[in-house]
Amino acid sequence: MHSNLIIRLIFLLLCGCSWLGRADLYDATLAYQDANYQRAFTQFNHLAKLGNADAMYNLGVMYLYGQGVEKSVASAFAWFSLAHDFGVTEALQTAQLVLQQAKQPKDLQDFVRQQRDNLAKTYLLDSTLPRLEKAETIPSPKKIADVLPNYPEEAVRQGVEGWVWLEFDIDSSGKAINIEVIDSYPKHTFTASLLNAVEKWRYSGAKTNHSLIYHFATYKGEQYHATLKLQKKDYEQQLMLNIDAAEKGVAQVQYNIANWLSMKDYNAYQLLRYHWRTDNPSNRLLLAAAKNGFNLAQYRLAIQLLSRKEEELATLWLHHAAKTMNVARFRLATILLQNSHDEQAQIKALDILEQAASEKHLRAIILLATTHLNITEDLEKAKYWVEQGLSLDTTHPQLLLLSAKLTSSKVQVNRLLSQALKSAMDRGWSTAEIRAFSQLAQ
Repeated sequence: MHSNLIIRLIFLLLCGCSWLGRADLYDATLAYQDANYQRAFTQFNHLAKLGNADAMYNLGVMYLYGQGVEKSVASAFAWFSLAHDFGVTEALQTAQLVLQQAKQPKDLQDFVRQQRDNLAKTYLLDSTLPRLEKAETIPSPKKIADVLPNYPEEAVRQGVEGWVWLEFDIDSSGKAINIEVIDSYPKHTFTASLLNAVEKWRYSGAKTNHSLIYHFATYKGEQYHATLKLQKKDYEQQLMLNIDAAEKGVAQVQYNIANWLSMKDYNAYQLLRYHWRTDNPSNRLLLAAAKNGFNLAQYRLAIQLLSRKEEELATLWLHHAAKTMNVARFRLATILLQNSHDEQAQIKALDILEQAASEKHLRAIILLATTHLNITEDLEKAKYWVEQGLSLDTTHPQLLLLSAKLTSSKVQVNRLLSQALKSAMDRGWSTAEIRAFSQLAQ
């Protein structure tokens, strides 16, 4: 039983990782080794601007030899110097060798200063770890009614562990609404169980949105430690595959290991902690995955930074995650809309929301319709997005209320409010806003 469990835990780390399907450091390195220099250069350049020091060093090599890009000693020197700034110690010696062979070394040094200025935001991204370690955090919403999710019997029997990452809004009654699954591992194993539990939870405090990562762990304590010593050889080869993949820059493996190391009650934590002994190994691997272009890691860092009131840095990570994630677009737009006096921020927020709404992201649709109703006063666009939302959820209370606010016919208003009230009561959502508008509409 325990032998199978150990192998399964490590195997699960490998499963679900489409290593070659992502543009990370590993993929870029393979492209370089295959002499696909244009692809390698494009990917290294993208990762370098995220603060990936290995990618910076590799760009230096490619500029030095003119691989996938026009040869440039100045650019080579700059990227070697930048790689040293970001932690590649041997890059300094390489940069000095290039400088010694340059005809005009001062020009190269001036060029490096210019490139450092150009990468100001990248330097800010590199400050993520120390800012995450700040003690002050915004308190999470307090739960006043709790139900533990059931651990699926099959998962217990097989010793499967994992996590589910949810985001949701909390209404004025403390109910979790508009629940969205951001990530789950293994896929679908624990999701239904957590969703069933969250439906019964209640929070105190004002309306807000909340990001929740719930870990399902079966740690077996001393019995497990004893078995671990006996089975060390059985899992060591599979474990080393993961370590090797993480060190080569396979972003999804880095992200998965960060999750395992974030929870001491995981059996996988007990295995992996032998090899990651630094302080805060979870955040370090999460940052590595983010610098490696992995959107879930970028979004996770943004959420953690927001909880530490590091909005500027969080916004930078959100911009990167928003290139591929609708929930990141929604969060980014929410921040931009908070600055009601900045017209450009509002325009940008609406554009970002439209991207997410066009891909049927419900929370973005609701925010977009609300913004057009209350801020831009573009009622036609507000109506359009309400209709799009209702096509996804025909009885959504918030959308029915918005529809009522956009309707001129009193008969139609009353019908929509009646539907909204019934739907909210059926779902256990707050009816306060519906009742308040209903009184105004009389």
